[in-house]
Amino acid sequence: MARLYGAVMDRVVPAVLAGGATGAAGRWAIGEFGWSSATTLLVVNTIGCFVLGIVIAALPEREHPIRLALGVGVCGGLTTFSGLAVDLAMRLDAGDVGEAASMGVLSLGLGLIAFLGGRAVSA
Repeated sequence: MARLYGAVMDRVVPAVLAGGATGAAGRWAIGEFGWSSATTLLVVNTIGCFVLGIVIAALPEREHPIRLALGVGVCGGLTTFSGLAVDLAMRLDAGDVGEAASMGVLSLGLGLIAFLGGRAVSA
């Protein structure tokens, strides 16, 4: 696997940072729709997985600067695995084992379907 150095790195880092800010702003904006936190988590993570599927299929070179900006930056800023972990832990702490299991399975299932769909759209 090639490594990014010098001028390439000088372009990639700001692009990933800008992508991350864009993704985080998108997550915040989606959170402002007034949905429950669980719905917001499902929406941002599903959208992020779909976009990541498109990006990875369209730009197969792992260290392509645009792939890094969109995949690591935008999708990384938009999605939130840690938010899902907190949601699941809170449900478990409240004794809602069934809800936690349902949310976990639904999140993983929708994420995988969205990723595969994005990849198929890009092919």
